[in-house]
Amino acid sequence: MKPVLIVHGGCGTPPPGEETPRMEACERAADAGWEVLRRGGSALAAVEAAVCQLEDEPLLNAGTGSYLQADGVARMDASLMTGDGRAGSVTQVPGLKNPIQLARYVLEQDAHVMLCGPEALQLGLRLGLEQAVVATPGKIDYWQKHLTEHNLRLDYAKMAEEWKNENPRLGTVGCVALDNEGRLAAGTSTGGTGQCYPGRIGDTPIIGAGTYCTSLVGCSMTGVGERIMVLLSAKRLADLVSDGKTLTEAGHIVMREIEGLRSFGGLIAIDANGNVLELYNTSYMSAARRS
Repeated sequence: MKPVLIVHGGCGTPPPGEETPRMEACERAADAGWEVLRRGGSALAAVEAAVCQLEDEPLLNAGTGSYLQADGVARMDASLMTGDGRAGSVTQVPGLKNPIQLARYVLEQDAHVMLCGPEALQLGLRLGLEQAVVATPGKIDYWQKHLTEHNLRLDYAKMAEEWKNENPRLGTVGCVALDNEGRLAAGTSTGGTGQCYPGRIGDTPIIGAGTYCTSLVGCSMTGVGERIMVLLSAKRLADLVSDGKTLTEAGHIVMREIEGLRSFGGLIAIDANGNVLELYNTSYMSAARRS
């Protein structure tokens, strides 16, 4: 089996001038993951390496570059899954440089699937994972410029109304890989939606929504997490492939379902034959692949 890998840096409408830097960030992540595969490493290790690099990119919305929630705190989500059915997920974790590393630890223990909040952070610190102040100047500036009266009062109803009227922020990064032993893995990481109500959770840490992987296909989603979560879009794609649809057919069905909810999204996926898919219904999605 010839290894293959694809990464994404989120879909949406980036600020003018950010298109190329975002693509370059994805190229660096693809290089990091590909180096693992080139040396005979596993798909899981390659996905972790690629997503770690994506989390270290200040421009992207994960790890270091995470958006701040309405109370000014960045709380991060990440998930990993392998084709043998193991999964690990962390959600609403503050102050961890690379939450995907903690998701891998959870996966490898093969007991719990999801851990959350400060308790997950404490576990990460006990494991020796690196702590970080996740608040780049750019994300702090964004938070300050969009800090409305509703945010200050944490008026959920008014905040929800604003969110539904305009939600232009790019979110989520991810990777899918197939290694030279035919093993698949998928991972996704995000800082979530900027200015959201504290504690909001989207699709990224939900196995089956933002991330899913079987022996036949792996998938990582991006877009409006609430809609992807309701549709369980990543598992939906895997189920369609299992039922005999080609990867391309399955991907287009999933995207039509997202559009049916008048929403936007994107996905990357790889099947067991090494076919690669990249789809989105926005003006832009940064991505890079290696084979």
